[in-house]
Amino acid sequence: MAIVRKEGAENILYVANIGDTRAVLSKSGTAERMSVDDKCDHPGENSRVKAGGGIILDNRLGGVLAVTRAFGDHALTRVGLIATPHIVKHTVKVMDKYLVIASDGIWDELSD
Repeated sequence: MAIVRKEGAENILYVANIGDTRAVLSKSGTAERMSVDDKCDHPGENSRVKAGGGIILDNRLGGVLAVTRAFGDHALTRVGLIATPHIVKHTVKVMDKYLVIASDGIWDELSD
């Protein structure tokens, strides 16, 4: 999810994500990732799951799910699944041209 809010004199972009949908901001032709891919091979997510007693098998949460944060899949909460989003706050500048939000089907084939 992404939203731009007027806060005082500034436009503020908020990006909140779970799962494998990625948001990338174009800044003067340079890509800046505005989200976190919540996959089992992400070091922070892998550590979070294991520290909580969760299980990652064959690079899948509980041996089943490719992501570590998602809505639904309630049975996997016992092995580390959560629905708490990552939230990024960014002050929009003149050089910020557009935001691309796409699923892993796109990002598996294209770079940021």
